[in-house]
Amino acid sequence: MIVSIRYEGDDEVERLLVGSVEERGELEVLTPGSPLGVALMGAKVGDIVDFEAPGGVLKVEIVAIEA
Repeated sequence: MIVSIRYEGDDEVERLLVGSVEERGELEVLTPGSPLGVALMGAKVGDIVDFEAPGGVLKVEIVAIEA
């Protein structure tokens, strides 16, 4: 699945491939077991989820989800 997210306080939207595929063009691959991957599982467009990052807790808004 491809998820478009926006970090709290940022206007830029990032597109991520959530899965185990090694590479998909210009998309960053995010494993489902990573902290952000776990936070995104089950989330819907418009949801704001938080996850533990090395620098502390971060929040992201789900902008779009593509199958």
